Amino acid sequence: MRLRQGDVDGAMATWRSFLDCADGIRSVKVRAALQDMRVRLRRYDGVPEAQELREQATRIAG
Repeated sequence: MRLRQGDVDGAMATWRSFLDCADGIRSVKVRAALQDMRVRLRRYDGVPEAQELREQATRIAG
């Protein structure tokens, strides 16, 4: 939602919180959310925080 509103920093902060909570949880919904997040973050490949979030999401998804 924040990303759609143009709040990139807010979106990244929300995703960081999500990743902190999602670590260790195995569910179809969490995996789908991780995949969606990684796809959306591809637009921000030049942003170090976005790359870090994508890498963390990939580790969590296993």
